[in-house]
Amino acid sequence: MVSLLVTRLGCAGGVTGPVLDPVIEVEPDRVVISTPVEARSGAANCLGNDTVPLEVRLGPDALGRDLVDAACLDGAEAAGTAACTPGPARWHLPSPERAGRIDWAAPDTYTFQVTSMCGERAFLGTFEVDVSGGEVTGIEPLGDGFGESTMSELVVDSAMTLGDIVEEVNRGGVARRVALDAEGTPRYVSLGRDLAQSDSATCYFIHDYSARPISE
Repeated sequence: MVSLLVTRLGCAGGVTGPVLDPVIEVEPDRVVISTPVEARSGAANCLGNDTVPLEVRLGPDALGRDLVDAACLDGAEAAGTAACTPGPARWHLPSPERAGRIDWAAPDTYTFQVTSMCGERAFLGTFEVDVSGGEVTGIEPLGDGFGESTMSELVVDSAMTLGDIVEEVNRGGVARRVALDAEGTPRYVSLGRDLAQSDSATCYFIHDYSARPISE
């Protein structure tokens, strides 16, 4: 079961309204979900519309794939809006197998985009993080569609490199879940038996990673 928050894109006086049955397409490397809402007519102001919770049941064939918002795909109605800033992928649905140690060596300089959504920590939300010499050298919050990232001093001080995230998971011994791309770079890592309720749980979805030098 996946919990979503749905909002109407067009002007509707702040009201999203009834959400219709979602459309789910399971593809080889992703699960694309469209969440249509009931049509409305008449003029309305363009206040930000509310969010409507929606529970979507996915089958076992969805595991091990990225969860993608169809409205954020290239050419779709929401592409280019702030909510789609990090791209259409919202999360990774990890496979049920527990993972062993992650053998990934961080380069000296890289940039990555990450969503952190589990546990009690300051580093929660979606961020683009610049890393050089194993240290965070820059951090920027990305679109409020991924958890309303904020940039308090505490968030900046607790920002993690991808190497830090890998080390955190490798140190833990409880219910590790890992997904790597074809080059062995982490795409999803988590630690904890109950990611929804455990204060000590950690989970990170890496949207994008680049080892190119950071522009000065």
